[in-house]
Amino acid sequence: MLVRFRRRVAAWTVALATVLLLVSATPAQATASPTGLQAVSTSTSAIGLTWRAVSGVSRYRVQYSTSSSMTNATYRRFSGTAGELGGLASGTTYYLKVRAITADGANLSDYSAAIKVRTRSAGDYPYLSPIGLAATVRSDTELALTWTARGAEGRYRLSWATTSDFSDPHYERVSGTKATLDGLKPGTTYYLKVRVITPDGGNLSSYSSAISAQTQPASPAPTPDAFSLAAPKGLAVSESVGTGLRIIWQAVSTAPRYRVQYATAATMAGASYLQSADTSLEIAGLSPGTTYYLKVRVISTAGANLSAYSAAISVKTPTEAATTYFSPVGLSADGQTDAKVTASWTSRGSGLSYEVQYADNSDFTEPQAERTGGTSTTLTGLQAATRYYLRVRVVTDSGTPNSAFSSAVRTSTTSATPAPLRVASYNVRCANCFAGLPNELTWYQRRDTVVATVLAQKPDVIGLQEASQGWLKDSAGKPVSLSQFEDLVNRLGSPYKLTNSHRNNCVKSTTPSNCTYSDRGASQGVKIVYNSATLDLVDEGSLRLSEIDSSDNDRYVSWAILELKQSGKRFFFADTHLEPTADASGQSAYFSLRVKQTKETLAEVAKRNPDKLPTYIVGDFNSHKWTTPSNGPYDAMKAAGYVDPLGNTYRSTSVASGATVQRRIRTNVSSYNGFVRKAPSFSYLNATYLDYIWTSAGIAVPEWETVVNLDSAGNFVGVIPSDHNLLRADTVLP
Repeated sequence: MLVRFRRRVAAWTVALATVLLLVSATPAQATASPTGLQAVSTSTSAIGLTWRAVSGVSRYRVQYSTSSSMTNATYRRFSGTAGELGGLASGTTYYLKVRAITADGANLSDYSAAIKVRTRSAGDYPYLSPIGLAATVRSDTELALTWTARGAEGRYRLSWATTSDFSDPHYERVSGTKATLDGLKPGTTYYLKVRVITPDGGNLSSYSSAISAQTQPASPAPTPDAFSLAAPKGLAVSESVGTGLRIIWQAVSTAPRYRVQYATAATMAGASYLQSADTSLEIAGLSPGTTYYLKVRVISTAGANLSAYSAAISVKTPTEAATTYFSPVGLSADGQTDAKVTASWTSRGSGLSYEVQYADNSDFTEPQAERTGGTSTTLTGLQAATRYYLRVRVVTDSGTPNSAFSSAVRTSTTSATPAPLRVASYNVRCANCFAGLPNELTWYQRRDTVVATVLAQKPDVIGLQEASQGWLKDSAGKPVSLSQFEDLVNRLGSPYKLTNSHRNNCVKSTTPSNCTYSDRGASQGVKIVYNSATLDLVDEGSLRLSEIDSSDNDRYVSWAILELKQSGKRFFFADTHLEPTADASGQSAYFSLRVKQTKETLAEVAKRNPDKLPTYIVGDFNSHKWTTPSNGPYDAMKAAGYVDPLGNTYRSTSVASGATVQRRIRTNVSSYNGFVRKAPSFSYLNATYLDYIWTSAGIAVPEWETVVNLDSAGNFVGVIPSDHNLLRADTVLP
């Protein structure tokens, strides 16, 4: 009996183990791997992917690496069966796989077979092709199109044809992400696709996948009295340039939008169409010496016709035009001080030069002028409390006019000068971190370039990172009683001073040996340096941030309250350097640690700044807009109400709303360079930033510069001072 009982217990044990084994089977055994993984678009820094759906699955993980063995792989989660990978190296082959996962990231399948995709070479398309192209049938002759925005340019080329191979195609340039095609054939299937272009028509992406849509069958033509609004009047040409016309017309009361029709035939056969929310429109890409016929009508915001067309006008484009470009639009001017006016306008194309003309009278009698290669400029040396008129035109490199002047705008200088403040952040690479990377030099070989870089910018206050408190070594490798931050500030010279000169938080702060702890405000290599000729130090301190492992380097936030001598205004300045360590997937406890350290920094700032002074928080956050799983420190700063002047949001290739910087200098160059001779940069305005200058709301930022000394090919000239680039911002306190 006892033997039978033991055998039964053994059988129960085996059965229970089997059940437990089935229950604990890994999620990867739950479903088949996704199939059909393919690249649908590539750019110089990104790959667009699609794959087939797995039944009952809504989340997927993509694994990618530059190695076929998937070493040092990166991972991205996606909802649905498409995704885009950004921040990639140009002209580089990547290996990619996809697997099904649960909503919380547990594996539901094995990875698919890998595919191999190469990003486009530098100088090729910087953007992926647009996605989300969709068509709505409006009538027997109209299709309304929408798509998802792609890139900062905001310009696109539509292509459509009645055949799927796009033989005999038609084209239309569009600003924005929607368009209405008019004058189509009733009951006809059209094939459509869209790509990103520059304002002057250069291609910035490949075409999207094509879609098709069929217009409605023919319907009876409406009689003129069937429309609710009268046709526009006064259609005329206001400006003619090389291959374009600017036209104007009189406004129709309550008209939401207008559609212009133009063709080379009086019958309007083969016409093209453009829309405008204003009573003017620029038509580009015309043929010189050619007669064009033009009409305009009122339409709804959805593209429905609200009036008949106006009477047609005809105009012949010049065979040889005096100018190439339309006059600039969007000119605005802001007289912020008693001696300066900042002006900006909309770009007329890449690489152009402009001339801003200004005078104290609307007739521009005895005007002054300034040339610039950008779309903004600051006019200096003006008279206080004076009204000024400004206008701008395109000029050649030699200064010859290449467009008419824009309409003039008016502004005034103020009667008092707000105190300007120049702030900066610079990770100078610790002296004892020398790793012998290509182009990397020792501290002694590059410190003069670091010093020259800082002095050339003349900051009022600068936050340094990795300006180590450890002793330097002499030529024989023997330690000397001189820290890196002391060496740097000594060489910067008067009037620059440290807010805190202590090396260590010890009673004897010069060395950590036999340390008797005492809070001296020391913060290792996180140091604040200020110009004592322009600023007075009111208070200072520091806080050591949390860490995971005792072997991790200590991380600090250093802070100071400073006062402008000129105006007596005070502000709060904080400098930090967050922990960089992460595991291979980038989704480790160190991601959470950086978020925690950011929140500790914010709490310390709030604690030490009870008067809510205007605040700057700068430093190396070791997190950027392409960081996986997200740019956590950035999100924490934004949630606390701080402003990123660049508007460099998560995975963005355009400027987000809320950006406050007025003039950008090399913001397309990344803040981290890794001692690579060709500085990492992008075609769009905001590059990848590990380093930040945050401001509180209300601080104006007239100018921002990522400070690099590059040749025309984008290579560093001479000694690369650090593996990070100095960031500098000119600001005005509220």
